[in-house]
Amino acid sequence: MAVTATPTREARPARPTRRETGPQHHTHPTPTHPTPTRAVPSRPPKPINGSAAAQHHDLLRPRPRTGVDASRTAAIVVAAASEVLAGLRPVDHLARWTSPSLFEALARRAGLASRILGHEPRPRRPRIRSVRTELTMSGACEATVLLEEGNRVRAAAARLEMLRERWILTGLEIA
Repeated sequence: MAVTATPTREARPARPTRRETGPQHHTHPTPTHPTPTRAVPSRPPKPINGSAAAQHHDLLRPRPRTGVDASRTAAIVVAAASEVLAGLRPVDHLARWTSPSLFEALARRAGLASRILGHEPRPRRPRIRSVRTELTMSGACEATVLLEEGNRVRAAAARLEMLRERWILTGLEIA
């Protein structure tokens, strides 16, 4: 005689039965006023002169971050100019970061300072305390830099202009 096993169901806890609520219709309240239209067009208008490729290229080209780069450039270049005037750095280091007229003025002033003060450089390099920048309507940047030189604090006003996607120093006043 063959014994066959019949599957037995184990006792499971009873599930609560689902309530029948009828068909599920989600309705949204109807607005009492017309919905506003979008103020921004869904796609940009087509260029008038047909230079879509040039405009697309301009959009993809990386733009300089004006606020961050201007304040950082102002701090570095003003500190370097202060070191040049103190005789701690050669004036040639500023050639790339200044306009030609400002470079000549700094070179003239550094030569004058070295003749008056001698060739013995000061032991302390200037340290930057703070930098504040403001963009002008013309696209230039005006910066105020506070420098600490030993026990002395000096203020510098600088003007930076964008040239070939980088900031260069075009004006400098140090008090």
